[in-house]
Amino acid sequence: MQLGRRTRFKSGFSAQIVACRPKSEGRVRLRSANPKDKPKIEGLYLDDEADLRALREGIKLGREICNAPAFDAVRGDEKFPGADVKTDAQIDEYIRSSLHSANALTSSCRMGADADADAVLDAQLRVRGVRGLRVADSSAMPRIIGGQTQAPTYMLAEKAADLILAARAHKEDAPAARSAMAVMV
Repeated sequence: MQLGRRTRFKSGFSAQIVACRPKSEGRVRLRSANPKDKPKIEGLYLDDEADLRALREGIKLGREICNAPAFDAVRGDEKFPGADVKTDAQIDEYIRSSLHSANALTSSCRMGADADADAVLDAQLRVRGVRGLRVADSSAMPRIIGGQTQAPTYMLAEKAADLILAARAHKEDAPAARSAMAVMV
């Protein structure tokens, strides 16, 4: 469809089905020892069957809600996945063919307590074992939140700015380095 001044849209509504806390976890890895090489990003979407099941049931619930009598006056034809997609297998195929990240990419270098061997960052957002480096974006979140990530990312960045300013005022040193193996996990 070409959009322009004469384009007219009909009123309507939609339901978006999102797995807010997926069980599947992707990975970000080094592609090589060359720091100029882009990282290898593996989404691993639907790696856990529970995610597919949750999305399938979400589509069914969305259909049930949208087909309620209260929407009779405003409901048109179902566009996606379409009224002809009925069986679990058909819904699963639709999910697999249309799945995307929803732009909520988080937690690839999460912060955590000192005892958390998988936490790349300490509670001050400092990269463990690297002096003078902090992470101030959504990748520092310990786990994905159950909503949009923009506002929490702003909060995290503001907190990082406060931490950096406080560290400069007190000339704090980086935390003690952990073994290289622990940092690379």
